[in-house]
Amino acid sequence: MVYYGPEKLKKICEIDLPDEEYLIEFLYNYKEKLDVFHKHLILISIYLQNNFTLVVGSNPENKVIYGVTISNPFERTPSLYKIKDYYNEELANFYNTIFESSKIPKVQAGILRFPIQTHFLAVGGDKTLVSKEMFNEEVTGKPWLNFAKKVDNKMYEKIIELSNGHIDFLRSFVTDDGVYFVGLNDGDFRNLYAEFFSFLRNKYKFSPGKFFPISGVKEKVIGMFKIELEDINNAQIFDKINMFIEDFSKFKVFLRDIGGIV
Repeated sequence: MVYYGPEKLKKICEIDLPDEEYLIEFLYNYKEKLDVFHKHLILISIYLQNNFTLVVGSNPENKVIYGVTISNPFERTPSLYKIKDYYNEELANFYNTIFESSKIPKVQAGILRFPIQTHFLAVGGDKTLVSKEMFNEEVTGKPWLNFAKKVDNKMYEKIIELSNGHIDFLRSFVTDDGVYFVGLNDGDFRNLYAEFFSFLRNKYKFSPGKFFPISGVKEKVIGMFKIELEDINNAQIFDKINMFIEDFSKFKVFLRDIGGIV
C-alpha cells in the first residue's frame, strides 16, 4: 500500500472498501457494456456541499484506491451506472472525523472510468494500481492523482484557509480550475468599483478565470480573478494579492475624500 499527501490526512489509510462483494458484483454486472473494462472502477464518494470529498473504490481486480478530492468525481465525470440510494454510515462517520464536521454527508456510489478527473489532496491504496494511474497521468500531462504529491501539511492548511474563505473584501474558493478570488461590495457606485477591480486585475496580471457562480451574493460581485492551484504556496503571488487589496482600499478612500462616496 502507498500514500501521498499531507500527514494530517493520512488517517484515510484506515479505509477499507465496504460492502465489497456487493460492489464488485455491481461492477461486473456491466462488464459487457463497458469499453476497456479494466480501466473502470466502482467508486464511493462521501461529500458535503462546499467541502472536499472522501472517495474509496476498487478496480475489477479488487485493488483498492482511496483519497480526498477537491470535487465530487461524479460531478466532474458523468456515470451511467450508479447504485440508487446507496449509503454507508461507517464511511459517513469517518468523513465527519476527517473534516471535524457534525453534518450528515451525502454518499454516492457508481462506476467511473480512470482517470478520476478531480485533483487529489491525498491518495493511497494498492501500490500497483496507484502507481500505474499516476504514470498514465504523467504520460498524458494530467495532474489529478499526482497533485497529492505536492500537498504537504503547510499547503493543505492553506487550501483549507482559502476554501470558502475571506481576505479582506475578497472571498476565496478552491476549485479544480484554480483558486478564485471574488470581490464583493454592497454599497453604491458598483460600476465604478467594478471598473477599478478590472484595472487592478490587469495591472497585477491575474487571470479572470471562468464564470464562477456564487449563491446569495451575485448582486454584490464587482469582479473576480483566479490563481493556479500550483501557486497556493507561492508567497510572491499572495504579496500581489495583498497589494491588490491595498490599492483597492486606497481607491475607496480617494472616492470618499473627493465626493463622500463610501
